[in-house]
Amino acid sequence: MVNSIPRATNVDDSGIGRWEKSVRDVNDVDEKFANARDLGYMRLNYARVSTVGQLAEYDTVDMYKIQVQSNGKLSISLRSGAEDENSSVLDLSSYQQKLDELKKQLDPEGYEKEQEEKAKEAEKYGLLGENGEGLQIQVYMIKNGKEVLIGDTTAEKGSDEYTNMEQLLNGEYKAKKGEYYFKISRTEDYDEDKSLAYVMQIKQGEKYKHDYVTTESVSDDTKNKTTSKVPSTTTSSSGALSSVNALAIQATKYQATAQMLEIGYQTIANLYSKNSKF
Repeated sequence: MVNSIPRATNVDDSGIGRWEKSVRDVNDVDEKFANARDLGYMRLNYARVSTVGQLAEYDTVDMYKIQVQSNGKLSISLRSGAEDENSSVLDLSSYQQKLDELKKQLDPEGYEKEQEEKAKEAEKYGLLGENGEGLQIQVYMIKNGKEVLIGDTTAEKGSDEYTNMEQLLNGEYKAKKGEYYFKISRTEDYDEDKSLAYVMQIKQGEKYKHDYVTTESVSDDTKNKTTSKVPSTTTSSSGALSSVNALAIQATKYQATAQMLEIGYQTIANLYSKNSKF
C-alpha cells in the first residue's frame, strides 16, 4: 500500500480546509485487517472524512480503518456510482435535507405520502437504500485486541449488528473512542466482474473544521488483469504433502528439542551419581 503525503488544497469561506491524499488498493489475497487503508483520525466536531474508491475488476473487498479519538455520535454514509471526485466530497445529505424541508412546508400531505413510498421502496435495497445499490458494508471495532463486528448491512433485522448499522447510517450511534474498520463489498446479486464506484463519508458530531478526502487507486491485479494466489506450500507431485515428508519435517522440528532434553537428562544423572551415597 502506498500513501501520498496529505496536503491542504484550499480553505473555503467558512474556514474549512480540504486535505487530500491517495492510497493504492491491495490485491484480494492481501486484503486483511492488517493492510486496511489508513484514513487517519477524527474526533467530535473536528473533521469529515471522505473516501473515493471502486470495487474494480479482480477486486472483491476494500478495507479501511480510522482512529476515533473521542466519544460521541458517529455517522457513516455510503453511496455507489460516485465517480466524480469533486462532487463526492460534498455533504451527501445536505441537498436532500433542504429539498425535504421545502416540500414539507409547501405540501405536507404530499411530503408524508412521498416518505411512506420511499420507506417501502427502501425495503428492496436494505439499509443503504437505492443510493447504495450493489454495496454492502461491515463495521468492526477493536475490542481487547480483536476485531469485533458491530454493524452489518447484511445482518438479520432486529439483531445488534443490524440496529447498530442503522444507527451509524442515521448518525445516532454512540461511538466510543478506538480503532474502527470498514469492509466494503458487493451484494450477492451484483455482478462480481462489474466495476462498482463508491464514496464513503464518516464524521462525528454536527460540525467539522477539516475535510479529508482519500482517493483509492486500483490494485496491481486490476492493472495487470490477473488474480494473485496464496503461494503453494505443497511438495508432492499430486499437490499434497506426503506422510513421509510430513514425518521428516516433524522429526527435524523436534530434533533440537530432543537433543536438549537428552543433554539435560545426562547432566542430572551425572550429578545424582556423584552425590549419591549408595
